[in-house]
Parts: sequence; structure tokens; C-alpha cells
Amino acid sequence: MRPTLAVSQPLLAWLRDDPAWRQLPWSTRAGLAWRARLGSWNAGLSAQLAPARSLPEHALFILGPWRSGSTVMHELLHAALGWPTPRTWQCMDPTAFQLQRAPRRDTPVARPMDGLALGALSPQEDEFALLGLGVDSAYRGFWMPHRLDALHHTLDPAHWQQQADWLSVWGRFVGAIQGSHPQVLLKSPNHSFRWPAFVAALPQAKAVWMLRDGASVFASNRKMWRQMAQLHGLTEVEPAALDRFLAAALRRCAEILASNALPADRFATCHQERLRLQPAAEVRRLVEQLQLSDRVDEAALAAAVARTASGRIDAYAPLNDLDADVQAAIQRFDEAQQRVDQPAI
Repeated sequence: MRPTLAVSQPLLAWLRDDPAWRQLPWSTRAGLAWRARLGSWNAGLSAQLAPARSLPEHALFILGPWRSGSTVMHELLHAALGWPTPRTWQCMDPTAFQLQRAPRRDTPVARPMDGLALGALSPQEDEFALLGLGVDSAYRGFWMPHRLDALHHTLDPAHWQQQADWLSVWGRFVGAIQGSHPQVLLKSPNHSFRWPAFVAALPQAKAVWMLRDGASVFASNRKMWRQMAQLHGLTEVEPAALDRFLAAALRRCAEILASNALPADRFATCHQERLRLQPAAEVRRLVEQLQLSDRVDEAALAAAVARTASGRIDAYAPLNDLDADVQAAIQRFDEAQQRVDQPAI
């Protein structure tokens, strides 16, 4: 299965706002306009069927920069805890999934960036749902990569604290996923930048922040963003703009880590390398530290460990083409990580 990014009227308006829109083939523009219209109609039907819910009281977030191991952690924690979590088929069709049944069959494919299996029923990041529902997401850069310079505000925690409308959109989607279950598991690197807003809105929210050395994060993100732009983009990515965007993301992550004041039973860290070497032990440690459950589904966890073992963690040659600003951002990010990388015993 190859996921298709959803489009909505707010997202369509953002796409149309750029001169590059008028350079696209007529068939592309007409197709996106039809999909946006259909999405809005489906969203209206879904809202009638499922009334708005209160925000989740007991949410566990998996945070950290893109390409830091959050996907594997998502798979493992979901298996260990059994909490409801968004699936690919729901996130890639957020306006209509409540009008459908879950797919009966799942044929996973390997993700291009790391070889991890991705299927319709796989745990998925709710950011794709927010993007499709029209929230001002950094992933709009997948659609129009040449506009990354105009998306730096999506990396700013203050933006998410000052704008309140996105929270109700997110809450409605997550509520439909959570149902009557008391907890919900969520993973999105983009939520790292919203974390201060989530802490204010969800007094009992907890988080696992994934750690990885800054140079590898930067190099891996260069690769991932270029691949996503090639797969989904309507325009071309500008290498210098991508580097600026990634450096800004690392600086923001460093600031958020430095400002975190939550106790150890609400905010934990996990280094990607430790997760690779001892995945089950790291998951058990986090469950205990964050007081998530008095039991772990060991059979499901073992199956998830085996399933995710096929994923690659690429090694990257030293980056000799970085300007001083990017190098400084990587150094600042690594220093912030070193201060918080203290796993509980």
C-alpha cells in the first residue's frame, strides 16, 4: 500500500496561494480541488455521526526530532500496552475513516527511508491527519517543498500556544481513535514543537522523547525530506532552504528540552541506540518510569521487536558541506540532549 496524502479546503487554499499552483497541469489542479471538496463533505458527515469529545486526559506522546527512532518506539509501546493509537488508513483519510470499516487485508511495504514495514493497519503519526484536515503543519512542505522558508513558524512552540483552533481539530480526530478507552498513544515528531501547548492543555499528558546524535539526525532528515518531496511534492525542494529548516528544527528541539520542567514520571528519554540494542528492556523501563501500566504484553512486545528488527539505521559520512549556522544548531542540539539523557535505573 502506498499512502496518499489527504487534502482539504484549508490545505487547498494554502496550495492555491502560491504562484507555483498556476503552473501545475490543469488535471492536477482539478483533481486536488475535487478531492478537497469531497473531503469537506465527508468531514461534515463524520462530524454529524461523532459529536465533539473532550480532550484526552491520559495521552502518551512519543516525541523527538524526525528520524530519531520514534516509529520503532511507537510500534513497541503500542504492542506492549495495547492502547488505541492512530493507524495509517485513518491518518491518510482523516475526513472519511469514520464512514468506513477498517481494511480486512493489510499488505505492508517497506518505507524508503529505513525499510520498516508500513501497512494500512500500522501505527501511524497523527500529523498526517492534521495535515489532511487543514492544520498548519510542517508537512505542508511535502506538498510544496519550495515553501519551507515560509513554514518555520510551525517549529515555534509559541505559535501553537497562541493559536487555539488546531487543538479542537486534533481533539476530534484523537477522540474518534480513542473511543471509550481511558488512554491513547500518539506519535508525531511535529508534536515536539507543540509540547508546551499540550502540557498546558493536558495536565496529565506524558511523553517519551527520542534521542539521536545531531549529525545523524540532520543527515537522515536531508534524505527523508528529499524522498518525501519526490514522492508527494508538487514543486522542487531547495537544498539551502531545507538545511535552514532542519537547523531551525534542531534549535527548537534544544530549546524545548532545556525548558522542560516535568518530573521523571511524566517525561522520559530514550536514545535510539539503546532502543536498537535492547528494545524490550527499554520499553519495560519506560513503562515503569512513566507508571503507564502494571503489566506489559510480553508476547506482543516480542512480536513487535521481531517485526521492527528489519529496519535500517543508516550510518552517515561526516558532513563537510555544512555552514556555520547549521553546525552551531547541531552542537546546541547535542548539548541539550546530553543534559537530559539520564535513563532511570
